[in-house]
Amino acid sequence: MSPNSLENPFHPPEQQTGIPSKLTEVFLDPATNTALTEALGEDEPSKSEPQQDLLPADISMTGEEQREVEKESYWTREQYIEWAESFGKDENWVDGTFEFQKDGTTVVWGNLNLLSTEIKQLPVGLMEVKGKLIIDINPSLKLNGYPKKVSGYFGCSYNNILSLEGMPEEVGGGISFEESNLTSLVGLPKIINNNLNLSWNKFVTLDDFPREIHGDVRLSDNENLVSLDVLSGVKIGGDLWLKSIPATTIPEGIEIVGVIYIHEHQTDLIADAKRKGYRVILF
Repeated sequence: MSPNSLENPFHPPEQQTGIPSKLTEVFLDPATNTALTEALGEDEPSKSEPQQDLLPADISMTGEEQREVEKESYWTREQYIEWAESFGKDENWVDGTFEFQKDGTTVVWGNLNLLSTEIKQLPVGLMEVKGKLIIDINPSLKLNGYPKKVSGYFGCSYNNILSLEGMPEEVGGGISFEESNLTSLVGLPKIINNNLNLSWNKFVTLDDFPREIHGDVRLSDNENLVSLDVLSGVKIGGDLWLKSIPATTIPEGIEIVGVIYIHEHQTDLIADAKRKGYRVILF
C-alpha cells in the first residue's frame, strides 16, 4: 500500500507556499534573493499584551459596616456578669451599675469604682461613665479603648500602664496616672479640666504635654525627667510640682496661676525659676 493510499481522494492537494531556495539562488542575484527571502519569511509570532495588574477590589468598610463589626464584639450581659464575678460582684451589681442600650453598648449613670479589683480590662462596649472612673491599683490592667467618655475624674494610678493608647477619648475632670511607668504622653487630651497627676513615672521629656490644665500639675519624682522645655506656653490654673527631678532649668513663658513647689536640694532649678520670675516655695 502506497503512503498516499489512505488520503482523501476528494481533498485537493496542499498548495506549496514560498519559493524554493534553490530556484531563487539560481535565477536571482544574491541581493535580490536576500531581499525576497526576508520579504517572504514568516513574521515573528505576535507577542501577547502584558496583563495589567488588576487593582484589588475596594473592600474598605463604610462607617455603618464598621459599627456593625464593633457591635458584634460588644460584651453580652453574661460576659459582664462573668467579669464581675472575677472580683466578687454578681449579676445584681451588673444590672444596678450598667444600663444596657439597644445597640449592645452600656452606660454607667454615676461613679464606677474598680479600685484594686485585679481587673485586666474594662468591658468592651462600655461607652460612658457619667461620674468618676477609678481603676487604681490594678497592675495587670490594659487600657482597651473603653469607656469612650468619662464625665468626671479619671484615676488610673499605681498600674503598669506603659502607654496611654486606649484611654478614654474625653475626660471631664482631673486625670491621675501616678506611679504608672509611663514614658510617653501620646494620647493625653490637650486640655485637662482639673488636676493632672503624672508623678513617679519614667518620663525623660514631656513631648505631647497638654497645653492647658485647669488645676494643679504634679510632675514630682520623675527621676529621668531632664527637660521641661515643652512647658513653655502651657497654661496651668493651679500649682506646678517639680519635687525631686533632675532638670536644672525651667523655660520662660509658663502661665502659672499658683506657685512652683521644689525641694530645697534642687538648688540649680530653684535659682533658674526665681531668675525667670516664678514664685517658688521650698519644702
